[in-house]
Amino acid sequence: YASAAAVVSEYGDALAGKVIIDITNTFNTDATGLVIPEGTSGAQEIAKAVPASAHVVKAFNTVFGHVLAQGRPLDVFIAGDDAEAKATASAFIKSLGLRPLDVGGLEMARWLEGVGPLLMGLARNGAGTFDIALGVDLPG
Repeated sequence: YASAAAVVSEYGDALAGKVIIDITNTFNTDATGLVIPEGTSGAQEIAKAVPASAHVVKAFNTVFGHVLAQGRPLDVFIAGDDAEAKATASAFIKSLGLRPLDVGGLEMARWLEGVGPLLMGLARNGAGTFDIALGVDLPG
C-alpha cells in the first residue's frame, strides 16, 4: 500500500479533481493477512497522498482479473466518501456490464481489502478453483 500511495503522490496536482479507483489488494505474500496497519486501508492511505479535490473509490479488488476478463455479469463492491465520485465509478462499472454495490464510506475499504485473503483461501481450499467470484443475491 505504501508504494501505491507513493506512486499517486508523484502525480501531484495532475490528480486534482479526479476520481481515482483503487483496485489494489493489501495482503501479504502468502495471502493469509493484510499488511496495512489496524484501523486503516490502502485506499485510505492513497486518499491521504492525493490532492484534497481528488476522490478515491475502492473497487474491483474483490474480483479476480481473469474472472473479470471472462465477461460474466459480476458484482463489484465499492467504497468511498464522495457520493459524486461513487456515482461516477458506478456508471463506469455499469458500462462494463457489471453491477456496482456500494458498501459505504472509504473506511469500509479495509474490509474490502480483507476479502482478498478470504477469496484466496476459498479458491485454494473450499472451491478448489480460482474461477470464482463473490456476489449478492438480491430478491426480485
